[in-house]
Amino acid sequence: MNKNILIVMSLLALVFTSVLKAEMSLSGYQEFFAGSVDQATAGGNSEHGYDKAGLSNGYYSRITANASATLDSGIEVAGYYNMARDCRGSETVNCTVAVNGNGLSFSGNFGSIGIGEIFDVGAGMYSRQTAANPGAEPDGGMLAHFYTGDCTGCNEYGRSNETNYAQNDLKIKYNSNVYSGFSFAMSYSPNSAEKGTDGDSGTTNNYVDSDQFNDLTHFVGKYTMEMDGVGLEVAYGMLTGNAGTVGATSNLQYNDLDETVYSAAITYAGVKVDYRKNDRGNSGELKNGQAGNDEGTSICATYNMANIGFGACQVETSFIDTSNLSNNSKTRTYSTDYNLGGGAKIGLIYFSAEQTANNVTRTDADGLVSKLSFGF
Repeated sequence: MNKNILIVMSLLALVFTSVLKAEMSLSGYQEFFAGSVDQATAGGNSEHGYDKAGLSNGYYSRITANASATLDSGIEVAGYYNMARDCRGSETVNCTVAVNGNGLSFSGNFGSIGIGEIFDVGAGMYSRQTAANPGAEPDGGMLAHFYTGDCTGCNEYGRSNETNYAQNDLKIKYNSNVYSGFSFAMSYSPNSAEKGTDGDSGTTNNYVDSDQFNDLTHFVGKYTMEMDGVGLEVAYGMLTGNAGTVGATSNLQYNDLDETVYSAAITYAGVKVDYRKNDRGNSGELKNGQAGNDEGTSICATYNMANIGFGACQVETSFIDTSNLSNNSKTRTYSTDYNLGGGAKIGLIYFSAEQTANNVTRTDADGLVSKLSFGF
């Protein structure tokens, strides 16, 4: 037998021997929506011509590969690779969206350390029933497929979640173990604008806008307890980051990131009620300008009984624009779903969405959306 073939076969055997030491799994998720909406106002006009309805293939259909192993030191190592399909049917490539990911984590008595294209600690530390209620709306953003919001760049209404929520820029994060109900976590992003397109997060960012920062650090402390069947969960976090100038030759200076977030949740006998608020003031806005007071709040209640789930949420945002005028938005959802078994669910969401800029209603819509999902 050819010597080169023997060498190749030996290397392959070594690779497969190493791979087999890890436990591997492949999972996936698919979702489809259908909806119809009555939009009274679009762009501030009641005679607008918009009438969205029909089907959508969602954002978050995906395939995820996981592997885990125990090192000689006893440390548990886990890797995952996640690819999401959020494109229209005519697209032939996988889109670069937040839910794509590639990460490694190391866990032991010290807690857990993760690195890669992963969500920061806010995604797992705060109570966020806007994403966990039946249908995962309004957090999932699918409702926007069925109505027309205010035009891009016309008005700013504030953020409904904290900065960098559910974004996959390259980062490192640490989660402590839980000590008598207390835990803490921290994540660090060298450049929140980098989404892994060139494999290098870089150290500078000359194209900062209100959502992009260098050296973005997120720290969260959390406490959980349970007594007589009543559960309590409280979390408080702080985000900091460096802004900069827009454009290599521009001298426009922007405010650094300084944001606080907190959430509280109570659970009892299948019922969970939570409240969450993010407040980043004038972070990311022009220095010496009037824009700011960027806030978002949500309050939700869910109830689960056997295979049936019910939920209601209200999300409000507010923002003061560059003309010192007040803008705000309000989204309400009432949802239910039924677990069909085998990973399949079917659900129904009624929603209303409003956007108001300087006391003028820019968007007013309400509608009914159904969801079919399958996890495997």
